[in-house]
Amino acid sequence: MSGEPDLEPSGFTIASRLCSSVMSVSICVKSFARLAALLSLAAAAASAAGTYQNPLTEESCPDPAVLRDGEFYYLYTTSGSLPDSFPIRRSRDLVQWERVGFMFPRGQRPAWAVRDFWAPEAHRVGGRCLAYYTARDATQRLCVGVAVADRPDGPWTDLGRPLIRDERVGMIDPHFFEDRSGKRYLYWKMDGNDLRPKEQTPIFVQELAPDGLSLVGERRVVLVNDREWEGDLVEGPWVVRRGSHYYLFYSGNAFFNESYAVGVARSRSPLGPFRKQDDTILHRDEDWMGPGHGCVVRAANGKDYFLYHAWRRGRVGGRNPRMLLMDRIRWEDGWPRINDGSPSATPQPLPE
Repeated sequence: MSGEPDLEPSGFTIASRLCSSVMSVSICVKSFARLAALLSLAAAAASAAGTYQNPLTEESCPDPAVLRDGEFYYLYTTSGSLPDSFPIRRSRDLVQWERVGFMFPRGQRPAWAVRDFWAPEAHRVGGRCLAYYTARDATQRLCVGVAVADRPDGPWTDLGRPLIRDERVGMIDPHFFEDRSGKRYLYWKMDGNDLRPKEQTPIFVQELAPDGLSLVGERRVVLVNDREWEGDLVEGPWVVRRGSHYYLFYSGNAFFNESYAVGVARSRSPLGPFRKQDDTILHRDEDWMGPGHGCVVRAANGKDYFLYHAWRRGRVGGRNPRMLLMDRIRWEDGWPRINDGSPSATPQPLPE
């Protein structure tokens, strides 16, 4: 779950403050240009040295999801109710990202979806791309949608109706997973924390039809919020298979404050039952608050990385940006590990 996006790219905060002062417009423009140039030079210098350092960008990138397609990685993020829905960025190295458009540019939103465009992700399914996402319909119900494209950067054509809609409660945070057998599954969260009184927030799984555009069989509950650290919810599922186990990465607590964190559970089947690891694998530290809602990416070097969002300390909530971070996943004793459980604070080797 994401909420509204951050409307001001944090990389330009200093310049924005200048613009709000009595200084002239010309000074503001120069400030923007200088700051952008400095950020670009810093990123280029780190890349040239064979390293990167968090954050990957000062822009807001809530609920990041990455598709690797050929030589490029494509990044999709939450946009809330902004006119252009779901920014699409592209990279060759997972570190330096360029904008290449939007999934639903201004005036091209699906007819059924009116606002709150959250948590998109795209996948190659056969010879085309499918994107699953959350949006609110005209009745204000949060639903799961799906769109189709020939290329990761679009153009995208929506199914024309919600793929998942419930009369009683919102359904959000869809995640697609394809097993080695070729079977395809969709995971998603019931937004029980939005009910009054609040309910648990089960994460469901259900098999998809081969084309990925409809569900078959019965849905099952694979996870609920039953640990103290998870608070009112679990959400943002992402599943990978490693050996004979299926690993479900998820986020818990509250995305809008510093308590958000990442947990993981594993199973012998994509349908569960899943057993949770005892503690979080990613949580706040002295620099980064509320890390979570991420994706697992297998890089060209064959290693796994976790891309996620987090707040800078002292800039949590509201319109402050949730920046894009990345850390390598290490597999130890049958479980994933990310650093010491907190975001990296020093230069890291590029995922080459």
